[in-house]
Amino acid sequence: MFFYDDFIKKVEKAKVDYKPLKKYTLEGKKMIVWLGTGIPLVLIGVLQGYIGYIKNFSVPYLVIAILLLFLGAKHLRNIFKYKIILDCENKKILGQGLNLPFNEIDTCTLKEATVGKNNRLQVIIRIVTSDRREIIIPLIMGNKIDFICTLRDELKSKFSIIKG
Repeated sequence: MFFYDDFIKKVEKAKVDYKPLKKYTLEGKKMIVWLGTGIPLVLIGVLQGYIGYIKNFSVPYLVIAILLLFLGAKHLRNIFKYKIILDCENKKILGQGLNLPFNEIDTCTLKEATVGKNNRLQVIIRIVTSDRREIIIPLIMGNKIDFICTLRDELKSKFSIIKG
């Protein structure tokens, strides 16, 4: 809770520079964790495939190799695929399968909550659209404060912060 209160204070004090297009990628810690699991999985998969090849195409080794290569490739793809774009000129949020114009946003709330199966609290943006669709964006990108301040400035009265 202490982290979230400090985070809110930083957001309230921050001022952002206007840019028509702002891109946000994965934060450094998450990138290192996903690289730290993705690259070893790929390397172990290659090793298993090589051992399976040497042992006259041993099926168990090749199956394990394919599985490890798939998981490692999935981790590496997620690292480079993650991108959220705030298009302030066209008034849209883009990325991660999202193409949401600002005028369709009914409310946007910054709060602390659990997401998915994870029991750990994290800072999220909860967006409710005019057609009552709920979109939750976990703040796992770099420049979180800039992202939130830009949303706050663009959405004005639709943006709110729930203090813990």
